[in-house]
Amino acid sequence: MDYVDGDQARITTVVSPRIWNYGLAGFDRTHVLKINWLWNLPEAKRLKVALAGWQINGIASFVSGAPVGIGYSLVNAADITGTPSVGARINILQEPTLPKGERTFSRNFKTDVFAPPAVGTLGNAARSNLRGPGINNWDVALFKNFALTEKYKLQFRSELYNAFNHTQFSAFDSTARFDATGRQINARFGEFTAARTPRIVQLALRMTF
Repeated sequence: MDYVDGDQARITTVVSPRIWNYGLAGFDRTHVLKINWLWNLPEAKRLKVALAGWQINGIASFVSGAPVGIGYSLVNAADITGTPSVGARINILQEPTLPKGERTFSRNFKTDVFAPPAVGTLGNAARSNLRGPGINNWDVALFKNFALTEKYKLQFRSELYNAFNHTQFSAFDSTARFDATGRQINARFGEFTAARTPRIVQLALRMTF
């Protein structure tokens, strides 16, 4: 928890910082689990050349998503707060979080519980209201070591990043857009908009001497 994430960021002097600025830090991750392993495959005497020297290792990452604040824009521009130093926030009518089993590609949170702030108000949204997509990633490497001579060794390396090619979305549209009647008209509001890198395979030979 913090008031701002960086040394150059500002806090408001119009509203109590405890209300307006204090909240989850932008870099907060509630859960971070990293599992790494290394396994030297057992040798088979009859197939020693083919099966000896193999090694498999990897890193599995499971990380909570970053805090996300809900923004908004108006079709008809309006001066909501009367001051250029503080912009009004969106109004939240109900808890916007959806149970995980109800989330879809186009609906990551309840998009019908938001309303534009009235002129002369500041809105009621907190600094952040939701969690963005988390990380579920497996990086795996498979090595084969060849002892050519006492001095020279050769290693074949096969490295897979996002080994299972699991689609990992990284962001969703968190900006509502309201028309003159207060109706939300952004058709992509709540929809995934970006994904992390798909599987990358890297092959290499390494000579050690």
